[in-house]
Amino acid sequence: MKNTILIIAITLISLTGFAQATIVDQPEKVTKYVTTFPNGDEAITIIESSNSNVLKLTSADNFYKYEILELANHELVHRSKNRGKICDIDKSKLEDGNYTLKVYTSDFVITSDITISNKNGESIKVIN
Repeated sequence: MKNTILIIAITLISLTGFAQATIVDQPEKVTKYVTTFPNGDEAITIIESSNSNVLKLTSADNFYKYEILELANHELVHRSKNRGKICDIDKSKLEDGNYTLKVYTSDFVITSDITISNKNGESIKVIN
């Protein structure tokens, strides 16, 4: 009886250790999404890593703020001021769903529709 319990305990410990090692050893997935101007030049770029809750937003021009709005009713969900061409967006503060991203420069507003999904390494998709 003791041997049976010991074998079961060792088996369970081994399986638990194997499952944890499988999750930790998954490679990082990096995805780059680009929105372009009508002439084909890059307007904004969003870089997402599956191992991070941060989206890196880069603009061709300096921008002073960005806004994230609900796609259906254009209700403001998140906004932030910025100086320069780069900022980080914490995607974990956004619920899964469809949004409109607006990036404000001194000359124009760049708009993209995006989808946020915080599941299974998928995080953002530009719909344009």
